[in-house]
Amino acid sequence: MGGIDNIFDSGYNETRYYGNLLKFEKTTQANDFSTTERGLPGMDERYTRYIENLRRVRALVRPETHAGMKAADLLEEIKQNAAESYTLMQQSNAILDEVIFSRRAENLTEEEAAGLSEFAGKLFHYANSEDCGIAYKIHALLLDYARLKQDDRAIIRELYWAGVTMHYMNVRSDDSSINPLGKQVRGYFQEGASYMARYEGFDLETKSYIIRCLGNSRMAMSRHSHADCEAYMEVFDKAMGVIRSPYYRKLDPSIPWDKFEYAMHADRMTLLAYLRDFKDPEIAEKVLESAEYIHREQAKNQTDDERLQNWRLGYFYAMARYHAGRCPVREVVDVLLEAIEKADPKDYSPTGINNNLTSLSSLFYYEAALPPEEKPQYACRLEKMFSKSVSYLNDLPVNQYPRVASNAVRELVEMQAGAERPYRKNMLVYMLAAHKPTYVHSLMVANLTRFFVRRLLWKKPEAMVGTMGYDTVEAVRQHAEELCVMAYECGVYHDIGKSMVTMYVGNNSRRLLDEEFVCVQWHAAFGYELLCKIGHEGDLALAALYHHTYYDGQGGYPKDQPPCPKNMKPIVDALTVADSLDAATDNIGRCYTAAKPLEKLIEELRAQKGSRYAPAVVELFDDPDFCTEFRRKLYESRQSVYLEVYRETI
Repeated sequence: MGGIDNIFDSGYNETRYYGNLLKFEKTTQANDFSTTERGLPGMDERYTRYIENLRRVRALVRPETHAGMKAADLLEEIKQNAAESYTLMQQSNAILDEVIFSRRAENLTEEEAAGLSEFAGKLFHYANSEDCGIAYKIHALLLDYARLKQDDRAIIRELYWAGVTMHYMNVRSDDSSINPLGKQVRGYFQEGASYMARYEGFDLETKSYIIRCLGNSRMAMSRHSHADCEAYMEVFDKAMGVIRSPYYRKLDPSIPWDKFEYAMHADRMTLLAYLRDFKDPEIAEKVLESAEYIHREQAKNQTDDERLQNWRLGYFYAMARYHAGRCPVREVVDVLLEAIEKADPKDYSPTGINNNLTSLSSLFYYEAALPPEEKPQYACRLEKMFSKSVSYLNDLPVNQYPRVASNAVRELVEMQAGAERPYRKNMLVYMLAAHKPTYVHSLMVANLTRFFVRRLLWKKPEAMVGTMGYDTVEAVRQHAEELCVMAYECGVYHDIGKSMVTMYVGNNSRRLLDEEFVCVQWHAAFGYELLCKIGHEGDLALAALYHHTYYDGQGGYPKDQPPCPKNMKPIVDALTVADSLDAATDNIGRCYTAAKPLEKLIEELRAQKGSRYAPAVVELFDDPDFCTEFRRKLYESRQSVYLEVYRETI
């Protein structure tokens, strides 16, 4: 066996774009489904109802609008949709409590386990999943069941499915150590791959799961340094040693070894992200090796599993050749432009999303690397591609492919941040198109933060001393308008990190799982990273990072951060109150819980004054005239913002 049982001691890598090793044909057929499928014959009626609820809530996210629709009618449509979504969420939560969360492995029957397995198969299909999180919970339960039964075949199968479903739940950053579920993902695949030591004793289907776990052992591995890439290469080489082995190929010739090898090479192309930041000839040659393999073999996979037909395969070769010094950057730009111009603007499949959006993010990077004298000849085509992407995002069906859309928006924003363009407005456009409720909330928080800061400047200017470096009351008053503008912009961009977790913030079908909430909490750090990239590390980025941190620093998230710098602390204090007030009092489009009366929210603010919330901001509500004015502001702003955002869909 040549040490195969120790093959995973070097770590694992997440395949962010390219999926996982090809599913073995038997299990592929068992788990395929269509998003347009209606009715699930033979399934438990509760499972069918849950899936129908998911689909109905997704349809309610965008109200049915038409040209000339009256403002009152549009607002009522949004409100009714939110109310229906809330009702459906309650129903779905009750179903999940009954069929999953209250169940224990020791009490499951074989029939119940089989039914849950079928349910999970209907919920999960990689990038196009009905509900990846619940599929994971089912597979975790079935894994416990398999362990109790001491059924190795079932254990291996469920290790694979638990690992792959959690992988599709996870969020991570290539620029930092953010990878909240990575250790668990690696653990599942590591344990599944450890059965290589007993490979010969299993049936063909179980062997295929072992090999898939082996290939996926690269998941969640960082790739933003040369040492990271070397560690990845070690894992890659060990897995490829098995996949290319004449011994295993002769033993089980019906396993699609060539497809596994192809998928591994496609995954190695993820190292292009590292090469965009660092000139590294050694790694570039390894990437080119895989690109050349894909270039030679691509024709053989034209009719196979769509996950092997990655949306970037058409220009991998040009990118890899450029980074290895084999061609000028102009060649990459030409290939990308041609591919994007050919993309179908009405294709909303995962491949269509990537062809229309994520490809453009790569184009921004390579266009920025062009020599200055070559850029003008591409300007007109680039502007057309930009306009096309905005239209595509506005028409993209909400939450149909949440992971793909979320990644596409984030990449587009990140690549814009690295080029010479008017980025902040463009970021807002992309965030708006990706998730309108987040945009509504952001504009509301912006309005309310500015309202609080303006009142503080009038009533308590000493509370604003130190903001943006203005160290006296007089300086604060002289720059009042500048401070108000900054307060507004901090509100607008405070949740920009949610572009990374759209698949969760857009989930109005059920309560979030603990694993999902952990991922959502990282939106503050993601927003900080993104805003730092475009030169706002001293202002907007701090608002994004600290808006969920308590005033006294003793609670909230992200944890273990140094205190918020004094130059932005007063604005962040105002923003934190505005954020809580809008989220809890929205009585138009909020659909995950009932809105609270303003009076109750003010009581909660006072109860946490000095701990969670800044005294200076909370004490504004001690003035009855301010409360009256704030109530009017809240009502008028909310209606205005909803109309502004949702009328764009008419």
